[in-house]
Amino acid sequence: MAGDEILKNTFANNAFEHFEIAAYKSLLALCSAAGMESARGPLEASLEEEERMAAWIDANVEKVTMEYVAHEQQAA
Repeated sequence: MAGDEILKNTFANNAFEHFEIAAYKSLLALCSAAGMESARGPLEASLEEEERMAAWIDANVEKVTMEYVAHEQQAA
């Protein structure tokens, strides 16, 4: 495991959440065209969950980064 793996994973998680958000928005846009209005509710619920997770990651990037720095300083 790389020493900065926790930071890399944080960045990747942030990117992946935004990928999922875009995917759900695209699926929601297709609901009407595909005649799948029944899928709208579950897709909106999933979108909201992904948006909450993305917001949590965004709010915690600085904390994770600074904890990583503190850990590295202790190890040195």
